Amino acid sequence: MAPFKPLAVVPMVCLGLTATIAFAADSDPGEFSYRLTLPLDAGQRETLRQLSETDPEARSLRQAMEEEARGRFELRPQPLEIIHYEGLLNTDPRRIASVSKLQQMDDIALLHQFWQVNEDVLSAGILRSVILAWAETYRPDGNDVNENKLTPVFNAFHGLRDTFTNGDRETVDAWIEDFGRLHLLAVRREEAHFTNRYTKHLRLLAGFAAILDREDWLETVADGVRRYVEHGLRPDGTSLDLEMRDTLNYHISALRPVIDTVLMLGPHGTGLYEWVSTEGASIRQSVHYVIPYALGEETREEWRHTRVELDRRRAAAGIAAYEAGRLFDPARALPLMEEASVFDSLLWPVTLQLHESDAARFASWEMVMREAARHP
Repeated sequence: MAPFKPLAVVPMVCLGLTATIAFAADSDPGEFSYRLTLPLDAGQRETLRQLSETDPEARSLRQAMEEEARGRFELRPQPLEIIHYEGLLNTDPRRIASVSKLQQMDDIALLHQFWQVNEDVLSAGILRSVILAWAETYRPDGNDVNENKLTPVFNAFHGLRDTFTNGDRETVDAWIEDFGRLHLLAVRREEAHFTNRYTKHLRLLAGFAAILDREDWLETVADGVRRYVEHGLRPDGTSLDLEMRDTLNYHISALRPVIDTVLMLGPHGTGLYEWVSTEGASIRQSVHYVIPYALGEETREEWRHTRVELDRRRAAAGIAAYEAGRLFDPARALPLMEEASVFDSLLWPVTLQLHESDAARFASWEMVMREAARHP
């Protein structure tokens, strides 16, 4: 039997009712995550199917993914009109209420993975109902942090768009257009801050451009990636995020969206992973900066000199992940290494080591998906 864990209590106000949420003290009801989801086109989905049929490791991973996905076939939409997340403490009742609904993004991502290899009627119908519900409820406001939480919805629509009725497709297209205009302005902004916030805008705009077939937006995104490398990354592999937050966590959270973006850009993104700024910075260099910490060869105390007041407030609130002096956890580097390994074969063994896997090629379904996405 697992040891008893004391409960923390957080008051929550929702729909005019006061309730109390109890949660394990080592959990965080103000945070959530979702598995990888990528907007694969028809050719890439066929590559994914072939990989999962011919490669033994990929086939085993597909079977595990499908088994888990079948447990999500009862999914029902839980759309929000407003997302309360960015800038709020993890213990804020408004954020906790939003997170309780946003948790379903992982279910959406999983069902989307299932549909990408099966293109079945059941998962397609569930996903369409969820996408339409969000499009009819949530009003875009251009907040990069909040709206990145909806990435599984956007990516699912990318694949399923042609299966919608004309009227429903027009509804969701108009919704995506609204998002696109807002995030386009942010990417083009002259006084932009080239941190993880900027790379989130890039990833979102790349996805919207792919959905609506906007070549002009894709070109803007490619220019934005170069602007980010020029102003947000340093020749020694560090970054503006690392300077401002004094944590590898935000350094990584800036690099992950920009790597996703380069992958989604297709031909527009050719060479951008290795592209070197006039000062000598590159995405590759900043990814490699993390390797010694990922392998445990070097350790790092986090958050000691953050310049951001929200970080200090989180630490003062007792949120352990933001405690000054907390050692960087090498496991936090796994998603970055996994994502960048598509462009960088040197990261493949690092990824397998972090997975603690003896796989020859694929240690996760995410690695299989990225291999498929690499092929136009």
